[in-house]
Amino acid sequence: MGDGGGRDLFRYLVADEADDYTAVMDCFSGLLLAELSAADIASALAATGTPLHADVVEARCRRLVHWGNLAASGRDTGGSAVTDYVRARARYRTTVPGARVHREAAAVLSSRDGAREVARESLGRIADALVLIDALVGDSGSVADPDALAGHVTGVFAHHRMFTESVADFYTYLGGVLARLDLSDDDYTEFKLVLLEYLDVVTSDVAQYAPLVATRLRDLAPRLDLVLAALPGTGLPDPAGVVRSPGRTRSDWDELARWYDEDSGPRRLRDAAAHALTRLLVHTRRLTSATPGFSHRADLLRLAGWFAESSDEQAHRLFAATFGAYPSRHLLLGPDEPDPRVGPGTSWWDADPVHVPVSLRERGDRSPRGRTARIPDPTPDRTRADALATQESQERAAAVEELCGAGDLNGAHVSDLARTLLLDALGELLARSRSLDSPARVDDHDLGLSLTAEPGPDTVVHCPDGDLTVHALSLRASVPASRAPTGTCAQTDTDSQRTGTE
Repeated sequence: MGDGGGRDLFRYLVADEADDYTAVMDCFSGLLLAELSAADIASALAATGTPLHADVVEARCRRLVHWGNLAASGRDTGGSAVTDYVRARARYRTTVPGARVHREAAAVLSSRDGAREVARESLGRIADALVLIDALVGDSGSVADPDALAGHVTGVFAHHRMFTESVADFYTYLGGVLARLDLSDDDYTEFKLVLLEYLDVVTSDVAQYAPLVATRLRDLAPRLDLVLAALPGTGLPDPAGVVRSPGRTRSDWDELARWYDEDSGPRRLRDAAAHALTRLLVHTRRLTSATPGFSHRADLLRLAGWFAESSDEQAHRLFAATFGAYPSRHLLLGPDEPDPRVGPGTSWWDADPVHVPVSLRERGDRSPRGRTARIPDPTPDRTRADALATQESQERAAAVEELCGAGDLNGAHVSDLARTLLLDALGELLARSRSLDSPARVDDHDLGLSLTAEPGPDTVVHCPDGDLTVHALSLRASVPASRAPTGTCAQTDTDSQRTGTE
């Protein structure tokens, strides 16, 4: 590595041949344990449309080795002579810092300048993971599933990093926009909506979850040594060169607890939100001023004073003159009014509402749009109507049979539908007969029901929902004479007549 230490790792990004160096480093991206020669890199670059001679690639790789981004491996020893070994090209591999720098640089170069979405769901996941960690450790100190514990610990720190980085990127974007003095009306409106929405998300979620996370971290602190001891891989020696994942040391947990302390991370977010809103108000005052030194805010305050000093009538006139809210005239250009008393002088408050077609209301014309709708097939509706009519006819026929089978209706038990048919027939009989001093009869040939009423004792018919009592009349149901030979009800009526004669 050069004299600049770790800073030399970034030199290839700003060097004169930065495109060549970046293309060489891209060849190692996505490869594991890759050792490439200059010829291999040149072939890979030619396949991607960036032709570089092998000698040029060799020079670029040596420079990257000097800066610490690449490391040179041994030469290819496959030759049979010393000359073959001397002519053989070295092979190169990426160093750990060089690979990390290139990954971060590629992410930055491919990122957009817009606002990054804040990972608001991360705070809730952190709180849930801390509960699971506490449940796995418990009071006994033994962990039944160390792998699950390691997954929850990694999730806590991964979500914390995602949240803090997304919030930092968002506020960085806000700082860049707030520093601009050339915001147009459209840019200002869009920026204002984004700012208010994200500030509400950040401040509300932080206020809800930050105290919860801080409390659960304090509850977990007494058993933190048990958590660290149960994590897989924590027993690796330090000289092994292994960089441990976040959450494997007590310092990681202490730093996490300090961030969620009320006077640390949450306070900084609230201060940043207040500062952003203050800067937004500055832009608002600037944009609402028509000319330098003249503010519409002063006009609105002056107008508010006039309203405060005016009477109701003067306030209405002032409002109409200021905002052009003059009363509308009813021009009678629509359909005919249903009320002839409504004229051009009638207020809309007093007149009935007028139906306005959608095309006229939304587009200002009556011309039809789109294709003509297809005429629906009436067959399903007709089939359903026929089925309902058939079902209703069968139910009525069953009710008629029920009445005819009972014959003398006094004390008979009938259904609700039979009772309804009986009432209909009785109503028709009462309407036709002026007096019921003598027997009377009504025939319904469509239903096949004949009802006879004659003076006598009361008739009581029992139904599921109550009893029907017909005073001073004896009721008998039978089949009309025209249909008597075809049914069982006719035989029942004949038998009843024979019994009465005997």
